[in-house]
Amino acid sequence: MTNFKTYLSATAIVSAGAIAMIAASTSAVMAEYPERPVTLIVPFGAGGNTDAVARAFQADFATALGSEVVVKNTAGAAGTIGTAEVAASEADGYSLGVIPIGPLTTQPHLRDLPYGKDSWEYICNVTKNPMVFLVSKDSPFNSIADVKTELEANPGKYLYGSAGPGTLPHLAMAASMGAMGVEAKHLPDSGTADGMRSMASGTIQFFADPPLVLSRYDVKALGSFTDERIEGLPDVPTMKEQGYPLSFSIWVGIVAPKGTPDAVVQKLSAACGEATKGPNFTKVTSSTSTNVEYMDSAEFGSFVESEFVKNGQVLKDAGLSK
Repeated sequence: MTNFKTYLSATAIVSAGAIAMIAASTSAVMAEYPERPVTLIVPFGAGGNTDAVARAFQADFATALGSEVVVKNTAGAAGTIGTAEVAASEADGYSLGVIPIGPLTTQPHLRDLPYGKDSWEYICNVTKNPMVFLVSKDSPFNSIADVKTELEANPGKYLYGSAGPGTLPHLAMAASMGAMGVEAKHLPDSGTADGMRSMASGTIQFFADPPLVLSRYDVKALGSFTDERIEGLPDVPTMKEQGYPLSFSIWVGIVAPKGTPDAVVQKLSAACGEATKGPNFTKVTSSTSTNVEYMDSAEFGSFVESEFVKNGQVLKDAGLSK
């Protein structure tokens, strides 16, 4: 009996010691990280929307994190090359991805990639811009009901554009046509600017993009892909109000490779929250009408999961999934 009690006592001491070592290790990680510059990998070229978000975020994130932060652009294959680079990086918190909706939740449904939705530790969401259903300013369509009536009478006559196959503008338009039960052909471009030129020339009749395009091009919005009307567009009804409860937003978040220590993830997530309130980020996002929407690690992970499922279904319905 004495030996058994001695064994239990010794086991308890060892267990307590192990717990203390784990706690000390976690505290050490928190105290020491980051010890060198943190790299934000942007999977698109310089000058684009995702790059602009990363560079506006960079200085305030560095201040909140207490470390130098550098931005690296790795473009190609609709953002999947740079995203794959992040997934293959050391899971130590020094290589992070500034990734928008497409590479995380649509591209994995379109092709075989060296990463998937379970390849990440989700750090935070940074921006989220709602989409609007667009037509040219001189278009005869003034409501979604107008579009439905005309397309029912002329199936396959009209075209909608996008920034490329599988991009969010493509998904939003494909979902809209599906919800209305009408037929329109898809004519992809290489980006929003090209799509707007196609609309101006009359090559396409419909497009979806964030409201910022309304101040840059001769277009008008017939509906917003939001649950409530957009504050700056009080006269534009939601798609939901018009009978089609569709929700699409272009968001940008930060991810780390799977296996990054939880203590590092939480430190990054907290720093991210501070940075979204920082002076430089606030100034840039305000001047470009970019909506800031911070989600912490847990919330962002759940959000991406739901977006992955939703966008996968839209792609499947459109006959685009692999």
